[in-house]
Amino acid sequence: MADRESVAMDATDLKTEEATFPTLDRADIERIAKLGKREEYADGDLIFSAGDADIDFIVVEAGGVEMQNASDGGSKIFTHGPGHFCGDIDLLTRRPVIVTAVARGQTRVIRTPGKKLRRLLLTVPRLAEKLLVAIQLRRDRLQSSENVGLRVLGSGHCPDTNLVREFLTKNFVPFTWYDADTDEGREVQQSMKAEGHLPWVECGSDNVLVRPTVRQIAECAGVWRACPSGNVNLAIVGAGPAGIAAAVYAASEGLNTIVLDELGPGGQAGGSSLIENFIGFPSGLSGHELSTRGVLQMLKFGAQMHAPVRIESIEASSISGEPHKLVTECGATISADVVLVATGARWKRLPAKGAARFDRIGVHYACTSTEAELYDGCDVAVVGAANSAGQAAMYLAEACVRTVHMIIRGPELGPGMSAYLVDRIRATSNIKVHTNVEIGEVIGSEKIEEIALVGRGGTEPPNDAPATLKVNAIFAFIGAQPRSDWLPDTIARDDRGYVLTGTDLTAAKKWPLDDRGPCPLETSVPGILAAGDVRCGSTKRVGFAVGDGSLAVTCVHSLLATSRAAAQAAREARKSQTVPT
Repeated sequence: MADRESVAMDATDLKTEEATFPTLDRADIERIAKLGKREEYADGDLIFSAGDADIDFIVVEAGGVEMQNASDGGSKIFTHGPGHFCGDIDLLTRRPVIVTAVARGQTRVIRTPGKKLRRLLLTVPRLAEKLLVAIQLRRDRLQSSENVGLRVLGSGHCPDTNLVREFLTKNFVPFTWYDADTDEGREVQQSMKAEGHLPWVECGSDNVLVRPTVRQIAECAGVWRACPSGNVNLAIVGAGPAGIAAAVYAASEGLNTIVLDELGPGGQAGGSSLIENFIGFPSGLSGHELSTRGVLQMLKFGAQMHAPVRIESIEASSISGEPHKLVTECGATISADVVLVATGARWKRLPAKGAARFDRIGVHYACTSTEAELYDGCDVAVVGAANSAGQAAMYLAEACVRTVHMIIRGPELGPGMSAYLVDRIRATSNIKVHTNVEIGEVIGSEKIEEIALVGRGGTEPPNDAPATLKVNAIFAFIGAQPRSDWLPDTIARDDRGYVLTGTDLTAAKKWPLDDRGPCPLETSVPGILAAGDVRCGSTKRVGFAVGDGSLAVTCVHSLLATSRAAAQAAREARKSQTVPT
């Protein structure tokens, strides 16, 4: 039996390896050759260097290409042989690559300009599947490797350090984090040539950023290359499931599309460790996997992705059919025929006394490996009784935590949570559920040491509830607040801040036009849409957000058609008024 299990595991690993480094067949190579050109290299010749941007799509036809880790003295990562291609997600993002490629032996490659890669992906579906699967698996492997990409030094109990880690993870940037509170971290600190407060981010041997801003990190990692500007059919603000889905559908239908986010793709769903009720993924997938696949899809179809970008203001057009303008914090202006607001929602902050002091250093509003690895072998608390809380509790219980205490203000586990999660939690021995209680106070000096429990509304806790619990972290999922405070007052919202759209607008008598009604996702400003969790009446599930994103594109087509018809009518009217001479 053990031998059979071993063989099965080996077979699985082999299949993954083949998918990560596929060998293209002769027909694939000839298709690629029609778009590129053949080049010869001698042993040791440089093909491209770490830091090069907009690299060509390179297929090895003879010889080999060794990929070297520039962050580890040029150590060998992998050698591509005949039929292999070089590169990963940066082939689509067009960011600077993080590895160096050197010829091994007499080598012949086919170099295809990176801009032509999208033509291959769109016209040869079978080849596209091979390439996209490999691109994702390779970046996943690099992100999970040590000593690859950037080096980050900082304490796990420092909010700035954890923001750096979150940003790099969201934007698919490989990095190695060294905890400054460990012996290894202190050794690394001595080797890095910098002074000042942590965190430090090493972008190269002579380039160490000290306590950098998100923008500085983005520039150092090649995520940020230029302030976006120009004219587009659709500008999407927010790169959660709704925004990414809209970008995929819009770009695939030929619309000039740009996506903007102030931190990086994923949205609130990106903080989920495992999403199991999204159709098509019976074994589930993490929020990070979902956003990675979605971004690859939209880039494949030609959408642009820019982060970190914060919108300073929306200058809504007062003339029907004229573009709206998005003014960004970096000084650029984007003109868009249609704007989609897909900024989602944020988790409400834990109201307990002392909680704010531990934000991002003990109190977290997401549960991924970025947060969980900080608490290996610790006891933690999860606050909330809906799916996000249940998913977090299961992930923590199975990953690295000794005991997970679920803090639920209601009388039982279940009404707001999927049945499969309720059953799973009840069957997990290291999850303890505490009902009819809230966290009254978070106690600790440099880190969380314990929490004090109170009854609902600050009353005395039930007799069967402990007065305090020894925990080192709190993961809070206690209701959402829409990210709509940045919108102009002309965009109508309900009393909780959610954006009114479609029939909700007409019912509230907030729709300004008499000649037509609003699209289902149109806001009180014609030509500006809202989708996903930021929208009033939306169901807070990934599947519904994706549905909203696709429906938004239907609205975009309808609005563009209306604008074209109005423009044509105006031209005809001007023509009829022209008096011939």
